Amino acid sequence: MLPANLLLLMVLLLPQVSSGRQGGDASQTDHGRVPPVPSSLLSPPAAPSLKPSLAETIQSLLLSRLGLQSQPDPRPGVPVPRYLLDLYRFHQQQYHLVEDPSFSFPRQHIQQANTVRSFHHNELSDDNSLPDNPQRVHISFNISSIPEDERVLSAELRLLRSSRAFWGPGVHRLNIYLVESHGDPEPTLLETRLFTTANNTHESSSLWEAFPLSSDILLEVLGGTGTLGFLLENVYAAAGKEDAEKEGHLRVRRSVGQDEYSWTQERPLLVTYSHDGRGEPLANHGRRTPAGAQRIRGRKKTKDRCRRHPLYVDFNDVGWHKWIIAPSGYDAFFCLGECRFPLADHMNSSSHAMVQTLVNSVNRAVPRACCVPTSLSPIALLYLDPQDRVVLKNYQDMVVEGCGCR
Repeated sequence: MLPANLLLLMVLLLPQVSSGRQGGDASQTDHGRVPPVPSSLLSPPAAPSLKPSLAETIQSLLLSRLGLQSQPDPRPGVPVPRYLLDLYRFHQQQYHLVEDPSFSFPRQHIQQANTVRSFHHNELSDDNSLPDNPQRVHISFNISSIPEDERVLSAELRLLRSSRAFWGPGVHRLNIYLVESHGDPEPTLLETRLFTTANNTHESSSLWEAFPLSSDILLEVLGGTGTLGFLLENVYAAAGKEDAEKEGHLRVRRSVGQDEYSWTQERPLLVTYSHDGRGEPLANHGRRTPAGAQRIRGRKKTKDRCRRHPLYVDFNDVGWHKWIIAPSGYDAFFCLGECRFPLADHMNSSSHAMVQTLVNSVNRAVPRACCVPTSLSPIALLYLDPQDRVVLKNYQDMVVEGCGCR
């Protein structure tokens, strides 16, 4: 029997099957923007063999298996954080497309995680600095959209360190505190780091600093208000009070006239790593062929035998390109063919299928064994959730790697 994910996709998309096409990649996201939807694609062609009500039911079932209650409807041109794009590209082994030269695959965070979620800070509600101390800045993140059935394993607070974004020249100490609310009188110190910024700011390079957070912190927040708050304290370790007042500043707001895309690539980012209880983690990245996957080539006498056939799933066909950032489609494949007696070794058949086929050869009342997937692999999707937040998720049993008689 076909796995539910692949079965739903095949029923929904088989009328639009096209062979010999390759799946899209994250290079088609307009350098980190979700491209506007062409007018010709606003109404995707309906599958001729499906009634609209049935097509909607199948889409709803498939979306629910993807952890979504409804199809997201993002605003046009939503900027995508470069970190999530680079993470997807690295996972897909598209190393030449990774933009950040200092990018490091977060293997320690995704050894057990199959979902990565990104959150920007609440820009409208956060003040630039506390009134009594310009060196202390409050930022907060609303993480209440994390589904209840997802187990948060770890998280990172990512801050850009550069001459443009954070500091003046000299030695700095950054203290990061956990706060329950703006103006919390007893913040909890999470980490302290020392940084040195060059005197010549033109020689300073941008560098993302990642501060790990334990799952206990996020679980406590998710069980309460859903808002995670931090106090950032920037202290000049080798400067006088006069210099500190002149230069000390943690910038967490957009500069005057700065466009949304460039601000998205600089603003503080909270990244969570979790698992929804379905499928394997993202750490097992890249396509691979499992042991026993079938590779039948060419001979005329085997062309009608059970084997794998091309099936390209194009997300444009059902309008999902509006919220799926990458890929634009993928090779799902499907199994088709006869399981006739005798079953050869390369048919990857079970013992029961062999016995059933033997009985069928002498008693036609017993049906033949069925040609079904015997090994499948996941795909990773980079998409926008209903709140326009970028998510990277590994979805299980989406690609047929081998077929056999069962």
